[in-house]
Amino acid sequence: MRTLILMRHAKAVRPHEAESDKARGLTGRGRRESAEAGEAMVQAGLAPTLALVSAAQRTRETAEHGLGGFKLETQFDEALYHAAPESIWDAFTACDAESVVIVGHNPGIGELVSMLLRESHDGSRLARDFDGHFPTAAWAAFEIRGGLMHAAGPRMIAAWKPDRD
Repeated sequence: MRTLILMRHAKAVRPHEAESDKARGLTGRGRRESAEAGEAMVQAGLAPTLALVSAAQRTRETAEHGLGGFKLETQFDEALYHAAPESIWDAFTACDAESVVIVGHNPGIGELVSMLLRESHDGSRLARDFDGHFPTAAWAAFEIRGGLMHAAGPRMIAAWKPDRD
């Protein structure tokens, strides 16, 4: 079985505060929540060995602040910038690492989480919290069997989202 961790970038500056959408970096809150997300992965016993990261500045910074404590290879991929769920899934199935974290953007990341939750038939409160709503800096980890999404037999093994009032 392989592990797929889907992570949304943390809170970024507003569009007018950067020269382009791709150049938007993280806010102070985004940096803090990225670090908290990484710590939550450690506490959940996750140990990704490969990070596939969108080429946008906010995803790069999320990976830097959130995944810096892991011994992993990091690959920046233009194709993950605002990628559709199917493209994100294809990036996962194209690599052979046992434990992969993908840092990307909504709506694609959140939609893929929802698709995998529906495939898993997970009715837990945690799954319901993430189905249709995947906030910044959140992540969800799945055990994956097989390479086809509908035959993959996904099972959510851990998830985290920032505690916000």
